[in-house]
Amino acid sequence: MRLVGSLRKPPQDDQTELTFEEFHPDGTRYESANAPIASGYFPFNRCDVHSCTQCGCAVLKYTEFGGYYVDHRARLVDADLVVDC
Repeated sequence: MRLVGSLRKPPQDDQTELTFEEFHPDGTRYESANAPIASGYFPFNRCDVHSCTQCGCAVLKYTEFGGYYVDHRARLVDADLVVDC
């Protein structure tokens, strides 16, 4: 996999943090296979975009930080699930 870009946008000012709000108009959750990919919403607003050097598929990767753990997550991009909002 190679890094090809990022969906991260810098905050508008030093006081503003990226939203943790999720976009699920059909009641999905972010780990659902059919959840929409909305770049302005969590977790996609914290993702880097990687491409497979063999097949060219796109993968979104981000790191989730919890109280006592760090969890690296990845999601294969399905173009049919990408929404513009």
